[in-house]
Amino acid sequence: MSQSIHEIDQVLQEIAIPLQGGWIQKIYQPDSLAITLEIRIEGETLHLHISAHPQIPRLHLLTQKYANPATPPQFCQLLRRHLLGAKLVSIEKVANDRIVRLRCKKTQDSRSLIADLIGRSANLYILDATDVVSATLRPGRLAIGDRYKSPFVQSSSVQHNADKDTSKQRYCINDGPYPVNRSLETRYALLTHELAIQRVQQELLSNNARRIKKTRRRLANLEADLARMDRYQDYQRCGELLKASMHTISKGATQAIVQDYFDPFLGTMIIPLDPALSLNANMNGYFLKYKKYRSAQRELPPRIGRMKQELESFAQDRDRLLQGSPPSDLGSSSSPASSLASPERNIAPQKRQEKIKRPYRHFVSFDGLTIGVGRNATENETLTFRVARGRDLWMHARGVTGSHVAIFVGDRTAVPQQTLYDAAHLALLYSSCKRSGHGDVSYTLRKYVKKVKGKPPGTVTMTQEKTLYVELDEERLKRLKASEVREN
Repeated sequence: MSQSIHEIDQVLQEIAIPLQGGWIQKIYQPDSLAITLEIRIEGETLHLHISAHPQIPRLHLLTQKYANPATPPQFCQLLRRHLLGAKLVSIEKVANDRIVRLRCKKTQDSRSLIADLIGRSANLYILDATDVVSATLRPGRLAIGDRYKSPFVQSSSVQHNADKDTSKQRYCINDGPYPVNRSLETRYALLTHELAIQRVQQELLSNNARRIKKTRRRLANLEADLARMDRYQDYQRCGELLKASMHTISKGATQAIVQDYFDPFLGTMIIPLDPALSLNANMNGYFLKYKKYRSAQRELPPRIGRMKQELESFAQDRDRLLQGSPPSDLGSSSSPASSLASPERNIAPQKRQEKIKRPYRHFVSFDGLTIGVGRNATENETLTFRVARGRDLWMHARGVTGSHVAIFVGDRTAVPQQTLYDAAHLALLYSSCKRSGHGDVSYTLRKYVKKVKGKPPGTVTMTQEKTLYVELDEERLKRLKASEVREN
């Protein structure tokens, strides 16, 4: 289901010349594995969609926008930092394979976006002017700092530079402009929808199996409880006989041999006793267990019947799903499909949604990591104890009031030096040390930060901290303020 080399050639034949010289004016990441570049060219705005989905990696134009998350993911933030406002110099195929390079230039900075569309290893890379990897969409064969190499033998890039006049005739045919791209968009939309249905069906089958297993376990427990309670069926009789023969039983006896007044032949009955309990406690124990028996007989059979009906219903659902019947509520807001289907299926609403204020400030460090900064005591509390994870790095200006700062490290094992200084500058900037322009900043792992009971929100203690002396650098602060992620 991957996009073939021939299809990539056809897409590039349609879009390479029109997009050349266009300006990247907006960048979105509607899905964890896909991006959309809004490129302004003369007379129109085009939306180039690039997906590194392992099942359907692809590149083509869009006619409809996908819904975007309220907070742009980290890779989207890096793209905006490096490519937003850049000029698209060229778009070309690399190594005669399913790899496409977008060469961009922003002032004096040259960058490339590599779309590696080869099967399940599909990925996106941001390269600097020397082809060193600055960022990746997901972990893959290349890491940050590696020099980009094609997975196969490198051959000369195949750049599409056709004559503009002939290209206009090629694109503007009876089917409308960019017919190949429109056709691929339609085909992949249907394919994405089918994959979404398959994911939903698999998830529903998995949930169904878990429910069957859980219901069977509960049913077995209830049936075992009911069987155990059957032993207490005659315990009221034992209690009544003990009550009638209390005066004939010696203290500390392990059993009582009493005349059975409920027997038509007035035989005897041996009733076990607990010598550690009084006779009265033994008698009450028999009455209590008989009461449990009565409650079990009243409550357990209906519950067992309902669970058997549930098991039958679950079995029918399983059979229906195994036959490939799609869920009837696919696409509804409350159905599993709505939460499992790829965000690419959700078309953005025509009206702009109401802006949602984020619970803290978001900055992007020099190395592309997200830095969170609280605005007040409540946001400090939220950032530190609800959002930041144990391995994230936490900072605060030492000995003064100020904002909590967190560096979200993700899968990294260490924080780059420039990111550390970026976060320390923010911690000092949003503290009472701002006027002096210098001071100490304490930092430690988030897991070593604890709340102080009985104190206002945001009051914490920390252990295993280190200290960093910082003098505010105007250039660094200017870059950080420019990187702040504003509400969309």
